[in-house]
Amino acid sequence: MSFAMTASVDELMPYILPKVPTVPLPYAQFQARLAAIEFCERTRCWRQVLTSNLNSSKGCMLAPLNATIHEFEEATLDGNLLTPTQFTDVEPDEITGEENTGPAKYITQISPGTVSVYPFEKGKLRVSCFLKPRHGQAVGLDQDNPLDDAYNVLPEFMVTQYAEKLADGALWRIMSTNNQPFTDLEMAAVHRQAFESACNTHFGSNLRGQQRAPVRVKPRWM
Repeated sequence: MSFAMTASVDELMPYILPKVPTVPLPYAQFQARLAAIEFCERTRCWRQVLTSNLNSSKGCMLAPLNATIHEFEEATLDGNLLTPTQFTDVEPDEITGEENTGPAKYITQISPGTVSVYPFEKGKLRVSCFLKPRHGQAVGLDQDNPLDDAYNVLPEFMVTQYAEKLADGALWRIMSTNNQPFTDLEMAAVHRQAFESACNTHFGSNLRGQQRAPVRVKPRWM
């Protein structure tokens, strides 16, 4: 499988820090990631088609480490269509204490980026899905920069295409923080409006793609 090239949220800092020079860098990075997460959720801009051999009922890691699946678009196991569902909706064996056998019917995300099918069945899994950056922290993974958070990344194409709009989302959050030197509720409202407009504008265009093709598959919310 292949993933989109990623870039650090630091690529957005030149659009953010000059407007809030007193904000601590880790806080600005975190707010930039939150803006990217919301943008991905609302526009579904990060679409991937992923394949993996499913060999264990414990599931397989389908998304990259620094991302999670926001929404399944379509999933098949050996060509058979699967229905996306919540983990608790399918009464998995570890909850019921009973083994459910038969052909796989459902696909679910059992942890960030890790999916499984139910009832369990081995096979080749192919998933078209929408990804987003992960919540949480992963520090200490980079020996050269142990304080770096490995989750502070986003797809490279988002920096290229949406850097200013993502900066608007981060600045809205930063300037809305109460009782800080960088608090500015008036400008926060301006940046929020710009971010909201970008999310609304790019929602339909990202579903149809750059070729403006009609939407053929109804996405399934996680």
